[in-house]
Amino acid sequence: MLLQPFIGALLVYTWLDWRRLNWTLIPALAAVVLVFLVREPLIVVARQRWVWRTPHAETEQARRFLAWELPLLAAAGGALAFVWSFRILAILGGAAAALTALAVFMTIRNRQRAIWFQALSAAGLGSSALAVCFAIDGSIPTWGWWFWGLHAAHFLAAILVVHARLEARIAARRNTAFSIPRDTMALQIVWLAAGIGLVAMNLPLYGAAAILSGAAHVLSLRTLNTPEAVAMPMKTVGLRAMALSIVFTLLIVAGSIWRAR
Repeated sequence: MLLQPFIGALLVYTWLDWRRLNWTLIPALAAVVLVFLVREPLIVVARQRWVWRTPHAETEQARRFLAWELPLLAAAGGALAFVWSFRILAILGGAAAALTALAVFMTIRNRQRAIWFQALSAAGLGSSALAVCFAIDGSIPTWGWWFWGLHAAHFLAAILVVHARLEARIAARRNTAFSIPRDTMALQIVWLAAGIGLVAMNLPLYGAAAILSGAAHVLSLRTLNTPEAVAMPMKTVGLRAMALSIVFTLLIVAGSIWRAR
């Protein structure tokens, strides 16, 4: 979810004009990855500070990770400051810092599965594509906004389906009834309808990607009442989700190239 939008946007630029690729992509990628990596050790340190009553061994390890992750992140930001405007750095850096702080707060409060927070997280992960746009264009082209928004919607749909699957597995272990969450199914149906709308708007590849994503997730939800689906290893579930996301991204890449031309 973090790297696919970045790589996908890079493929679009490579296809359109590979000569525009430049060195700022390296610190941009480093910043994207490091912002993601600092979240977990920050959560551990925050739990030690506000939740845990006794010292935990992983706290010291988390502090060691932060001791090299934060300076590297600052170095990546410093490199980008040579070519990006203060406004761009402030917007992207401020958004990343705010989302990271919110993720830490929601996790230590055990509220990380709230749908609105998952939607923000999906948007944050998909925004790695915007870093590519800024690195090459210095701004976000129209197709870049589509690239980000469609990935954010797909990631949210996927995250909610995973949550539903985990709830189904818990219900099976407890031998209790499981019902598909209505809000999760409703979102997939809206997502499917959006795909049909995109096709009607003469955006067939974007629409095909949304329809593929929505249909696959609806099918996955409808099978959660079967013992075979619930017993499926999570590794298999993850590999299938990755395959779906790769096809989804390739469709968005093709649609973005078509729009850019």
